[in-house]
Amino acid sequence: MHTIDIRGERLQAGAATLRSTLSELLDRLYARDGALEPARLHALVVTDDMPHAAPGGAPAEMPPLLRQDDGDGFTLYLAAPFVDQSLAGEADQLLQLVHALHRELWRAQIATEGASTAPADALAAQFAPIAALMLDEYRANRSSAWSLPGDADLLLPHLLRLLDELPAASERALADYRIDGDLETLVGLGVARLTHLMQTTAFCMGYLAGLGRTAADIAPELQAGIASSMLGREWPRIAALLAGAAASEGEGRTLQTDMLRTRVIAVLGQMGLGARPGPDGTVWMDVTEASARATAEAVSRPGPLH
Repeated sequence: MHTIDIRGERLQAGAATLRSTLSELLDRLYARDGALEPARLHALVVTDDMPHAAPGGAPAEMPPLLRQDDGDGFTLYLAAPFVDQSLAGEADQLLQLVHALHRELWRAQIATEGASTAPADALAAQFAPIAALMLDEYRANRSSAWSLPGDADLLLPHLLRLLDELPAASERALADYRIDGDLETLVGLGVARLTHLMQTTAFCMGYLAGLGRTAADIAPELQAGIASSMLGREWPRIAALLAGAAASEGEGRTLQTDMLRTRVIAVLGQMGLGARPGPDGTVWMDVTEASARATAEAVSRPGPLH
C-alpha cells in the first residue's frame, strides 16, 4: 500500500487536506484503470525540494513530476508549486495534474516489467534502445489517453516542426562533414536527432491509438505534413509495428520490435546516414550513396561507431 508524504514546513498547515485530495485522486485513477497495479507505487511525495533539482533553484525551475524506481516499485515526486497551481486553478489545470500522474503511473509500471531479451548482434544492439523507448512511450500514452485534457495537441505540431526542420538540418550536417570529414560528429548528431524524432513519433502515435483517431481526424494539414515528410512512407509501418508489439508478449513482441528497428534504420537513411555491421563485429556508419553523390568532394570513408 502506498503512502502520501507531504514534505516541507510551509505545506504542513494544509497537509491533511492535500493528503486526502491526492489519495482520492489516486483511488479514482486505479478504480477507473484496472490494468494499473497499485502495489507498484510505494509512495507519492509532494515537496518543494525535488530530487535532482538545482540547489536554490526557483520553484518555476523545478520539474513538475519525477520518478525514482526501486526494485519492483517506484516513488513519484510532485513539485509543490505544480500541485498548488493545479488544485487552486481552473479545471483544465487540475486535469493536467490528473493526466500527468496517470501517464507516469503507466510509464513506471512499464519500466518495472523487466528487461527484454538482449539483441543478437551489434547492429541490433545499437538501435534496440530507440525501439524500446518508442514502444514504452507508445504503450504509456495509449493506455493513459482517456485522461487527456480535451484541448491537448498530442504533440503533433511539435512533430510537424521537427519534420519540417530535419531535412535542412541533416543537409547542413552533411555539408560540414564533406568539408571536415568528422564522421563522429555527423553520426552523433544524426543518432541524437533520430532518437528525438522517433520518441516524438511514438508519443503521438500512442495518443492517437488510445483515442482511436488519426492525424487527419485532428487536422487534415497535420496528416498532409506527415505524408509529405521523410516519415511519409514509414508512418503506417511504424504505427502497425508499435500496435503489434504492444499487443504481443514474448517472441511475438521481440519479432515486432526487430522489424521496428529496421524501420528506424530506414528513417536514419532518410537523414543521409547508413548503418551496417562492420567486419570487426562493431556497427559502421557512413553517408548513404545519395548523400555521397551530392558533391564530388564528399568524404566517403566509413568508420566504426563507438
